[in-house]
Amino acid sequence: MDHCEWGHDDCKNLGKKCYLCVARDYRYDPVVSRRPKPLARRQQRADKRMGSHFEYKNHVRNSDILSDVSSRMTPNSGAGSVKGDEEITGIINIMEELKTKVKEQAPGKQSFTIKREWLEKLHREALAANKEFWYLKFSFHEYDQDVYVIVEQDIIMSMVKTMVEDRKAVREAELKQEIAEKERRLYEAENIKLQAEIDLLKAKLKLQEVNESADSKDETNGLIHDS
Repeated sequence: MDHCEWGHDDCKNLGKKCYLCVARDYRYDPVVSRRPKPLARRQQRADKRMGSHFEYKNHVRNSDILSDVSSRMTPNSGAGSVKGDEEITGIINIMEELKTKVKEQAPGKQSFTIKREWLEKLHREALAANKEFWYLKFSFHEYDQDVYVIVEQDIIMSMVKTMVEDRKAVREAELKQEIAEKERRLYEAENIKLQAEIDLLKAKLKLQEVNESADSKDETNGLIHDS
């Protein structure tokens, strides 16, 4: 039977056991649509909150590449006393703010809106936390491999100046090392020259001794011959 004579269209037994349904709803067994169990509120915050995966991935990346500093992730940073999604402390102190969209909300998106209030808030919180640098990292969606940074001009120029000074110091160190190596080679060459001059003088002395010995023998032989 292709349809139910009692008007049901969601019966498990439709077309299978209709001949047994002698009275209304006798063999009626509705199909139950299984809905996924809703997540607990805590799980919803963890899974639905924008950027949770992005924050963790950023923390792992920071921990892998940074040395002499510690990198601390601050999930859901806006809700606690510690602000910023990532704090880098040690030889340098930085506050990072992370923004993205979850992939489901932004599949294939090629644009991302940066709000001025984010940057102003980050500026205030970083100053309050005595951070030297602060910047906002963003990706176009949470699982995007490309990450970009928004930073104030004064900060980026300070970073550029620091890099210039660092590279200048490295270049000076390289030149000093090159000079030291050339001086070492010059000293070695001078030592070789001195040793060669000593060897030459020794050879001349030996030659002179040989000549003097030969002259002495000739004189002795001459005296014997005369006598």
